[in-house]
Amino acid sequence: MTESNRYITAIAKGDEKVISEIYKKFYIKIRGYVLANKGKAEDAEDVFHDALMYLIVANKRTPLKITSFEGYFYTICKNIWRTSLKNKNKRVINEQFVPLEDKETNVSLFILEQERRDLYTNSFHKLSDNCKEILSNYFNGMSYDELLSELNYSSINTVRQRVFKCKTKLISLIKNDDRYKKLV
Repeated sequence: MTESNRYITAIAKGDEKVISEIYKKFYIKIRGYVLANKGKAEDAEDVFHDALMYLIVANKRTPLKITSFEGYFYTICKNIWRTSLKNKNKRVINEQFVPLEDKETNVSLFILEQERRDLYTNSFHKLSDNCKEILSNYFNGMSYDELLSELNYSSINTVRQRVFKCKTKLISLIKNDDRYKKLV
């Protein structure tokens, strides 16, 4: 059993010994990220707990198969914190506070958003290397002219066709995944 599987299994079973190990191993990094991004120690604790809850819920829906627990967990924590910051900014209107949203609803929405990201990422990785390169550059703001010179295509038309075909393939992969219907 890999370390990632051991952690996921322990979290799902509520194994306090292994969960303590996860805290000792990963909490400082998560705390550092939250503190460096306008957060407090209490916020870091909330983010860490929410990420553990996400793993429990997500693993119950579909058993998680991850290769790097640390990378996956860190990404979940970052996404939770970013979502939390975005929601905090929305709550402040003209220096007055709007009533806080239900935390369970926020976690549920985050779980849905994270599952959509996972579906997109998994589908993206199934593309050919050429399509991954084209779409990565395109989605990161590279113009057709820049793609033409960067990837040495013969014409702008060819670049447009390749971008269109790769986007179509990605959409097809996403829509043909069983998870898609559950996440729409």
